[in-house]
Amino acid sequence: MTVNVATAITIEELKGLSSFDAAEARVREALTSSLRDPEGFVRFFGRYTSWNGFFGSAVATLAGKLGRCRGLFLDPQQPVQQLADRSVYVASFFFDAARDEFDDRDTVHRDTHRCLAQSTLKGLIDWYAGRGVDAFKDTNALNELLREPMWLRTLNAQVAHGYGAGTPDDLPAAFRSMGYHLGSELLADQEFSLIDQTMREGAPEMTEFLRQHKVNIAGQDHVAYQWVSIHSGHGGGAEADHFKWATRGARLAFRYVVPELHDELRREIHKGFRAFAADHEEFFTRVNQPT
Repeated sequence: MTVNVATAITIEELKGLSSFDAAEARVREALTSSLRDPEGFVRFFGRYTSWNGFFGSAVATLAGKLGRCRGLFLDPQQPVQQLADRSVYVASFFFDAARDEFDDRDTVHRDTHRCLAQSTLKGLIDWYAGRGVDAFKDTNALNELLREPMWLRTLNAQVAHGYGAGTPDDLPAAFRSMGYHLGSELLADQEFSLIDQTMREGAPEMTEFLRQHKVNIAGQDHVAYQWVSIHSGHGGGAEADHFKWATRGARLAFRYVVPELHDELRREIHKGFRAFAADHEEFFTRVNQPT
């Protein structure tokens, strides 16, 4: 398919909407600060897996929203309207990310990314418990440490809204939700790479333990470090792949909408991207707060 430059969404365009250097600095500071203290690092990962765990369901919501936009994405070369609808075709490029979230493509097992995240968290708990940190041997203490504060529950709810839950199935909401997703994939690739690098450099023994350690979640043994490695740019690069699929989906969405609406809908993508960037900033600013 020939790329129309006017409708392409590029990394450079999106990076102009938010300071990626500032975002990287926040992630790095949150990581290095939490890594100094066992309870702080487990709390960081508990909150990170909580927030991250909503994105799989949210991108499935986005795919459903786009698929329901019947008659809004029309192939201009097909005059028969029933044959021209491309809503589900556009949605399929966003559903690719949901497919991975619900059953990772790199394994033969039904490995949801939520299960993989839980195995990483449990692996960290096992690492510290095996080194005599009593707090990680007490279930009540663990539940209290990992309890989600109100700000995190509010932020989790904003993920669903950012991906279009509770919004109209119309073009402005659809493109705004695409922008939120593009932000999540682009910034997540950056943050997972930083997590991977920081753990390998700052806690090499723990990282090697997680790479070898297996945790049983939902009846399946998972390598504890797999969640980090498949998302990092140093490993599987899942988020980078998802971003490529999403930019192709956005380009197709523009192709199937009349050109007169392109400027308005591009602004909606930018609006959604900025909304995610704001949520990302809030999470990494508050993640290490005690409550």
